[in-house]
Amino acid sequence: MKSFFQLILMFIIATVARVRERYFSRDRIKKIQSKKLNSLVRYAYKKSPMYRKLYEGIDIDNLDLQRLPIVNKEYLLRHLSESLTVRGITKDDIVLFAHDPDSVGRYFKNKYVLSTTSGTTGIIGYFLIEQWQWIVQKGVEFARLLKHRLSFHYIFKYTVKTKLRWAMIVASEGHYITYLIARLTPKQAFYLSDIRIFSITNPMNRIVEQLNEFKPHYVHSYPTFLEALAYEKLAGRLNIDVDFMSSGSEPFSDRARDIIKKAFKDVEVVETYGTTEAVVLANQCKHGKMHINEDYVVIEAVDDDNKPVPDGVASKKVLITNLINKLQPLIRYELRDSVIIDHNYKCECGSPFATIEIQGRSDDTFYLMTKDGHFRAFPPIPFEALFLRIKGLRQYQLIHEDQNHLIVRYIAQDSKENDRIENEIRTRFKEFFDSTDVKDNITITIEESGEITRPPTHQKVRQIFSKVKPPPNIV
Repeated sequence: MKSFFQLILMFIIATVARVRERYFSRDRIKKIQSKKLNSLVRYAYKKSPMYRKLYEGIDIDNLDLQRLPIVNKEYLLRHLSESLTVRGITKDDIVLFAHDPDSVGRYFKNKYVLSTTSGTTGIIGYFLIEQWQWIVQKGVEFARLLKHRLSFHYIFKYTVKTKLRWAMIVASEGHYITYLIARLTPKQAFYLSDIRIFSITNPMNRIVEQLNEFKPHYVHSYPTFLEALAYEKLAGRLNIDVDFMSSGSEPFSDRARDIIKKAFKDVEVVETYGTTEAVVLANQCKHGKMHINEDYVVIEAVDDDNKPVPDGVASKKVLITNLINKLQPLIRYELRDSVIIDHNYKCECGSPFATIEIQGRSDDTFYLMTKDGHFRAFPPIPFEALFLRIKGLRQYQLIHEDQNHLIVRYIAQDSKENDRIENEIRTRFKEFFDSTDVKDNITITIEESGEITRPPTHQKVRQIFSKVKPPPNIV
């Protein structure tokens, strides 16, 4: 019964989110945002020891957001327990649950959703949200992602005439946010549609077999993986006709969009912008513009000195405030994303929300050759999942140096562990490629690195990138 009420709440929130997007003015949206922001800051100051100390001496009743201190992942990790607005949860409790493989896909203490992230610095972030706030996020994402598809015709087609088949191809071997979105869904939703999770760490040929059997109407994954699926479709190995594709976690490249449109003729492709810290940052409309969900989040585009950049200018980073999560408030939380925001753009879709463009692309798809001269696409996410399972690894970089020659650079948390880490990297890569048809045609060089630097043209370290051009037929 509890799950039933969660589903009802999700649909109510989805309805509210859709109505606001279609019928509310920009001024009305800004008032909603301001009211929620003031409420969140007061609540955090009252309930969270971390924020009470952080905001000491600040007049929060006359709120000026830009005068509030900035929080980053390192600071949050040092004050993990104090960042929460409930007592009785320790950092040890959180870390123990996060690193227990049997806990993946379960609620923390039976009432909280715990997700983790690891960035280029190798520092793991731990983020908690209450179940009802989690359902609110899902409702917003449901409404803003599907948008115009929430019509009577579409709902009738995929509930009465046939069951909608959703394929979620995501990293599933940890507390990763995209996996949790699919996994921690009210069970009644599975009566209305067939939602299946496919592990992105499986070999591509296995995933292709599974998709050919399932024949989904809707596929969600990472842009680089959707690009790889398109290559499989063009090669004649993938035999599905998809109606709708969505993506998140990384920006789309022009090449990825082109090959997907070429492979899946009539598919609608929609991009989302979300993070583990704030799932519902922005969604794309049918005119190709990304709109910030300003009634549920605040995004500040800033320079290196945390000063606001003008509309139309690329930021060096962003500061996000999640207006949904009151269990672990994230207020002016720093992310190293470069974006361009336009608060005054009048979109053809009629949305009252500001637009946002995500700049750059951090990781590449590798095109590796089999012995008989055919190419296989290897998106970066499975490699990322592989590295995240190696204990004691502080930082890594994977480079496709020459055709079928990969270089792994790594930094250990403790240099005494170098031999063990290097052996584990070699073993895991061998296991990964042994299940593919490039296994006898790949060379891997592993190097301990003193420092892995960020190129001047990128906001983030390029953890996985290729110096080898893609095959001519997909450029």
